[in-house]
Amino acid sequence: MNAQTLPGLLALALLAACGPAKDVEVGPYTVSVIEKNVYHIQDYNSANPAGETFDADGQLTHFNNCSDMYLLVGTEKALLLDLSNAINWADNAAESLRALVAERAAGKPLTITFTHNHGDHTGMLPAWIDDPEVHFALPQTDFARMAERFPEAQRSFYTEGEVFDLGGLKLEAIEVPGHTAGSMVFLLEGHDLLFTGDAVGSGHGVWLFNASAFQQYVTAVPYLIQALEERGVNEKNLKIYGGHYWQKDWLNLPKGTELGMKYLREMKALCDEIEAGTAATEPSNLGRPGLDTYFRHGDAIITWSAEQAEQYRNQYPEKFVYRDADIVFRQIDEHTWEGNGYQVYNESVYVVEGNDKALVIDAGTSMPNLDKAVATLTDKPVMMALTHGHGDHVGGIVCFPEVWIHPADEPMITRGRQPYEGEIHHLEDGQTIDLGGRQIDVLYTPGHTSGSVTFFDKEHHYGFSGDAFGSTNLLLFGATFKGLIETCTRTADYMQKNGITILYPGHYHGDNPETLQRVLDEKKMSQEVLSGKRKGTPDSANGLNRSITDYGVTIRYNDPDALK
Repeated sequence: MNAQTLPGLLALALLAACGPAKDVEVGPYTVSVIEKNVYHIQDYNSANPAGETFDADGQLTHFNNCSDMYLLVGTEKALLLDLSNAINWADNAAESLRALVAERAAGKPLTITFTHNHGDHTGMLPAWIDDPEVHFALPQTDFARMAERFPEAQRSFYTEGEVFDLGGLKLEAIEVPGHTAGSMVFLLEGHDLLFTGDAVGSGHGVWLFNASAFQQYVTAVPYLIQALEERGVNEKNLKIYGGHYWQKDWLNLPKGTELGMKYLREMKALCDEIEAGTAATEPSNLGRPGLDTYFRHGDAIITWSAEQAEQYRNQYPEKFVYRDADIVFRQIDEHTWEGNGYQVYNESVYVVEGNDKALVIDAGTSMPNLDKAVATLTDKPVMMALTHGHGDHVGGIVCFPEVWIHPADEPMITRGRQPYEGEIHHLEDGQTIDLGGRQIDVLYTPGHTSGSVTFFDKEHHYGFSGDAFGSTNLLLFGATFKGLIETCTRTADYMQKNGITILYPGHYHGDNPETLQRVLDEKKMSQEVLSGKRKGTPDSANGLNRSITDYGVTIRYNDPDALK
């Protein structure tokens, strides 16, 4: 036995004899007790303290980016979250880690899982990889491409919602993408404890490496808050344990106080401010490309690129006004808003307000709180109407006691797994919806579905077309090319007669509104297919077998059905 191992093993023996104690050093690790059977393991000791040390001149003299592991021991199983940095500054790291875990697990089967796939959280994998008694439970998104690193007989993959039942302790995995595409946090059921790795930061901020990461993160944070609320977490008691506990020294937290729900709400507010362009910023001085700026709100910090943040904000000409776990709203004009969901290619919702009531057009894929989101924009009574009946446009109708839809698409919302149980009204071609000082015309525009409609606001010279013209990708499920030609002809005539300049589509992403020219282009493409001048190419997307592409749009269809 190496002599350097003795202090750690003596500490284990003392712990076994005298019961749990805080801040026990075991080799290069320091172990503390969060609560009974829940242990915090950090890769530092008195010889190599955690964090940063500076001299009198402010020069950095010592740095240990200490990383955290958490061990939970139930009556039947034990679970270890993360595997810290790879310890190269002590020669007994693997032996010490295995010993301290074994002592506390007391012979119970051990599962190891991870908050995310970064080296400072998987570094001690060599200590366990050859142990046939250990099971590795791997978050699918982050670890699917590296399955070969883990023995096949000892690995399994899981996704959000996985519950680790240890016997008396249950831990649920919740995905919070951003820092990595598959970052997981873990909620200890009934204990108001949340283990987050680097998903929400530990004090020095969340590192986001590109615009895609930010786009994921601005959705993930409100989703996490909502998930905690739905699970009955006590907001005042919630304690967050991150991946680098030492970083709390950046925050003005009272001694013994952990990050909590207030911090998560500050992080959500910071995301909103970054998108609105109002966040406080300062140079990070990290010397890392893409991580040049600290964005701050309260204790929350996001480390990202100022240039990328500005480019992200400029994606949409409309002003950001609201976000929750399911939708983000931007303002088209004083009484009109556009909302995007996150599940099916930015599925879009529109709120059109008159003097007497507001019209909500479409309802996303899964928006169980759409009514509450709309209430932040307008206090008028709401009328819910659909451009068509596909699942990515009807998810939030459950929030409303009645809905308007064209009768040809009504079966889409009355059949299926969760049929709509409210009152159903029929939209008609040529119908005018009076919102009080604002008139909305309804035009029947079949093609994508047999019951697709488009809503027009003549006074403001725009309309809302759902998927009738495809958002650059028209899926021709509900008509032949002959029918699409008729739809395009009637729509173009209406637009020309009434000065309609753009149609906001069903999957709006800032730069793809439909135009009169788009409608005319689709008509021309359809005519050329029927005449034989244009030939489709084989395609297998969305259950359709051929496609044509031109003028920045693709029309997908079934041959021969669409040619009749």
